Amino acid sequence: MHYSATYSPDDNKLRLYSSARLPDDVYRRVAAAGFIWAPKQELFVAPAWTPQREDLLLELCGEIGDEDTSLLDRAEQRADRFEGYSERREADAGRAQSAVAAIADNIPLGQPILVGHHSERRARKDAERIEAGMRKAVRMWETATYWTSRAAGAVAAAKYRERPDVRARRIKKLEADSRRAQRDRDHNLRTLAAWDRPLSTEQAITLTATSPLGRVACVKRDDGFYWYAWDVLRPDGERYAACPSLTVEEVQEIVRRRVPRHVAHMDRWIAHYENRIAYERAMLGESGYVEPPKRTSKAALPLLNYAGSVSYANPYRDEVVTAEAKPMTKAEWSAIHNDYKGTRLAADKTHRVRIAMIAHALVPVFLTDAKEHPRPGQDPAVDARIEAGRAALAANTAAIAEARRQNRALLHRDERPALPADPAQLQALRDRLAAGVEVVHAPQLFPTPPALAARMVELAGIDFGHAVLEPSAGTGALLRAIADQVARLDGDGVVPTVTAIEVNRELARALPRELAGRIACADFLACAADRSVSNLYGNPSPLGLFDRIVMNPPFAGAADVEHIKHALSMLAPGGRLVALCANGPRQQRELQALVEGRGGLWEPLPAGSFADAGTGVNVALLVID
Repeated sequence: MHYSATYSPDDNKLRLYSSARLPDDVYRRVAAAGFIWAPKQELFVAPAWTPQREDLLLELCGEIGDEDTSLLDRAEQRADRFEGYSERREADAGRAQSAVAAIADNIPLGQPILVGHHSERRARKDAERIEAGMRKAVRMWETATYWTSRAAGAVAAAKYRERPDVRARRIKKLEADSRRAQRDRDHNLRTLAAWDRPLSTEQAITLTATSPLGRVACVKRDDGFYWYAWDVLRPDGERYAACPSLTVEEVQEIVRRRVPRHVAHMDRWIAHYENRIAYERAMLGESGYVEPPKRTSKAALPLLNYAGSVSYANPYRDEVVTAEAKPMTKAEWSAIHNDYKGTRLAADKTHRVRIAMIAHALVPVFLTDAKEHPRPGQDPAVDARIEAGRAALAANTAAIAEARRQNRALLHRDERPALPADPAQLQALRDRLAAGVEVVHAPQLFPTPPALAARMVELAGIDFGHAVLEPSAGTGALLRAIADQVARLDGDGVVPTVTAIEVNRELARALPRELAGRIACADFLACAADRSVSNLYGNPSPLGLFDRIVMNPPFAGAADVEHIKHALSMLAPGGRLVALCANGPRQQRELQALVEGRGGLWEPLPAGSFADAGTGVNVALLVID
């Protein structure tokens, strides 16, 4: 039997190849070391390198070679397998759908079952078969979509690991791991030096009690726990009954035997980290990536010490604080805890000043026994230091911007994978199944057509920083149009906050959470700006006023008039309300007059605007500022 082993620095994994099935004893050792059988690749792979796994492969194979295939090559091979799975599941979905169509020839979809008719039994069985077939088709389509996503994800993950910025962050983590291993190694060397010298029993006990170098585990108990040196060296009357007694010489012998082994173990880890860092740096250098310089803080500006009135900027609020500098000595300044002292940028942003928390108040500080500096503009030397600090900050900012500009061209993002063929058909099957599974009683629900919803949101003029309300959310037609408008906003600013209110609990719970920051199940007419309303997940809070309100209220019994007037009470100054209402006599008398009195818009919509929603009621669109 022939064994071979490889190591790949791309993913830090060890791989074991075998010409035949492993013997039972070898398999148990390989599995205990953490190797996992990859049937499609016909090899054993370990999730990460460790000295123990490397020793096992060296024992079995004699040497460990370099992995021939790159991370991207292996990802593409995996993607090919996943695409094969997707194609087979897509074919299964097509066959299931064809079977559904064949049964539906006898009982058209949507036809009611005639109770008591001779066809009832067969119709019920056919209906069950149709539903089972549609469920299988949906399941196969979803499985095909899953494998398509996995295929794209495998390649995208490999490309992501090779991105220069990701590699740069990986180098920083490896450097941190290397420093941690070095600290562990140095600590063990100091421990060995502390114990590898003549010690009396009293000195050894003192060492174990006062220094972390004395925390040495010596004896392992039957239940797997260790006794420390401090335990085994104590006198008989003070030692635990189950704890063994050891002499200082025995403890020193244990330390001399164990610590060098651990130091050698850490040396292997440190060497491994250094090799990986060298490899990653070489690959990073070939990519053309430029390491952005560290951002120079305000420390580049000089720290000035002067008496009298001092003005500095509050970093947490847009304000300037002016106060008399508190005189104190350098010794008094040093006695203040670091958490209660620091520096602040002067109001003119030319220098820094000391501040400290004294008597529960933050005040500027003047050190009386330190060199006193003149204020800016009074000494050419101080002004030169200020200009040098400003130039350093400007150069650092420019260098960071240039490095980011160069690196931005190296970065890329893969597009999301497309669904298998005919995703609309899959969605239609899902909708039919959902309609058969759950029925919601909402007689006054007439969803807003998408084109009309988009026009209403456009008229609302939603912008950054706006608080938006949809008080009759229904199935979320207006919320989706609002989300589309928010996604199209160009520039920087606070993302609009969206609140949705829906009285029907089933509809409220079905609203996608990403469409609104707050979804409340409540009667809108019982809500008020200063009254707390709980969302579906608790967390009661006042509604407040809104900059934009977009609504399609219920029409029955002229409820739209009442809802729109109530919504106006929750409109912030300068806000805008866009709503639909029935174009009837009462609405024309009460709402049209209100709209025209405020210089708003009243637009009767064409007949049949809501025909797709199942109603022929005449509707008007209104806008009120």
